[in-house]
Amino acid sequence: MNKGLPFLALMAVLAVPLRADELPRADVAPVWVVPVAMPATVQPAGAAPLHMVMQDQQVWFHGGTTSFYQRRILRIDQPEGIQGMARLSVQWRPETDRLTIHAFRLTRGNRSNDLLPAVQEVLAHKGSNLGGLRVDGQRSLGLPIAGMAVGDVIEIAWTIDRTEPLLGGHHEVSLDAGSHGVIDRLALAARWDGARPMGVAAENLPAALERGPGRVAMVTDALAESKAARVLELSDFAQWADVAGVFAPLFDAARRVGPDSPLRGQIADIRAASSDPLAQAGMALTIARRDVRYLYVGLGQGNLKPMPADQVWLRGFADCKGKTALLLGLLDGLGIRAEAALVATQGGEGMDRRLPSVTGFDHVIVRAQVNGRIYWLDPTAEMGAKDGALDLAAMPVPRYGWALPLRMGAGLEAVGGMRNARAPTSSARGKARALRGT
Repeated sequence: MNKGLPFLALMAVLAVPLRADELPRADVAPVWVVPVAMPATVQPAGAAPLHMVMQDQQVWFHGGTTSFYQRRILRIDQPEGIQGMARLSVQWRPETDRLTIHAFRLTRGNRSNDLLPAVQEVLAHKGSNLGGLRVDGQRSLGLPIAGMAVGDVIEIAWTIDRTEPLLGGHHEVSLDAGSHGVIDRLALAARWDGARPMGVAAENLPAALERGPGRVAMVTDALAESKAARVLELSDFAQWADVAGVFAPLFDAARRVGPDSPLRGQIADIRAASSDPLAQAGMALTIARRDVRYLYVGLGQGNLKPMPADQVWLRGFADCKGKTALLLGLLDGLGIRAEAALVATQGGEGMDRRLPSVTGFDHVIVRAQVNGRIYWLDPTAEMGAKDGALDLAAMPVPRYGWALPLRMGAGLEAVGGMRNARAPTSSARGKARALRGT
């Protein structure tokens, strides 16, 4: 899965034209957005390259769509900040998102220069060839600014309307509430329509939330830098089993190995090499790691939907979802019980204290049960081409904290405790669900 963090690595770019309905547009802010005034007091210039004067985030859950409104006002305090603003861009996924730019201006002293016409010119000039399509499924709209100087204030506002069919109409979001740097004014707001109750969880918020029917909001000033994360979470998933229920059918379909698949030959070779299920599982994991390259592909529905196992083998590359589907297909052919499991590579230890949602997960591995013991298998770990078959009994358990097995009715399960822990009994699983409320 996509790690969920801003991409800093180089990504392959494809020259794929946009359809007319995928093009960004420029327009006024939508009527559901509540205007937020500028802060009365703005801190003087500091040593940081950029200073956040205002960060305004508003979300509206409606129908099957989540609308994200963002408004940011930044001041250039040091020459390095000019370089940072020169690379200013907005990312969106054409398959699921509709991007609208509302405001883009530069203020110097008492003079304000509207830059939105320049954005409209870029949109009109480049048209369907706007922004290369990256293999993570995103496009980037570069926002041109010429002649910047220290002291300039840049304002940008935009909305992304996102419709993700694979989530089955569920809504969720995790909003950063000023975790990094100093902010003169922070505004957060969310509203929702729909029959499902909305869960709201706040972590280290700098001010109290104002709550009302179908909405929460907060406006606060003079935020100091915080070492602890400040997060506002919203989710209408009632329990972790509902999250598992979204993904379980996707992996059930992707793991199926066709009767004429070349994977049948791999399965036969493993069976011929050993009759020991643990050794067989180790050889299957070796194939998934060694013989298939890792490459994240988020095109189309690839951000959430795994590539089918047969397709992974034929292409020779896949991301964690595709590699997991391949390993599951091999284990199925060997008669070894296994399922995909969502994990978080960062912050997984506190997953049991979070609202049930997809947002917190950024990786998927395999939970296999062999000879009455549970093994957590990560098919994406690097492995040399000449390395021998893996010995699962000697492998350490990955320290992910918690995992969500992708089977109907599943709840969170602890990962990273005793190595090769025995499979929990049905009564033990029931007690664990009761303790966690899932």
